[in-house]
Amino acid sequence: MNWSPFARAFGALVGVGALAVALFAGLVTALGAVGVPRWTATSAGAGAVVPAVLALADAYTPLGNNDRTQLLQEKRAGALAVDVALTGAVGGVLAALGAVAVLGPETAGLVRTAVLAVAVAVGYGVFVARNYDVYRPGGPVAAVDDAEVEP
Repeated sequence: MNWSPFARAFGALVGVGALAVALFAGLVTALGAVGVPRWTATSAGAGAVVPAVLALADAYTPLGNNDRTQLLQEKRAGALAVDVALTGAVGGVLAALGAVAVLGPETAGLVRTAVLAVAVAVGYGVFVARNYDVYRPGGPVAAVDDAEVEP
């Protein structure tokens, strides 16, 4: 049995988890420092961190290593950083707005989960939309095939 791919995937999973925890803690702390209530800060933190880390995992981990991963890695680092930042910003803002509009200090459970699910889905959807050529139906190979067709 070849443990190298397993070890790489496990290491990537641990690294992605550690990055998510660090970003979440940092964001919640920063929002708390400027006076954002903790229940809003934790929602905004989760809404920002989860889609951003998912986008980074798509590009830089061997967990889903395929043509999409390779195409994302070939993208300019600055452009990918903008995509990831926008993904996190959209998810975080939606989660914060959802927390303020729908939730309250005592709200938890399924309503909070639904607000976070929408924020994460829309945030990650921004990343997918900005990289549509990579995520298009039929996969990235379809993008290459379409480019080779002469009108």
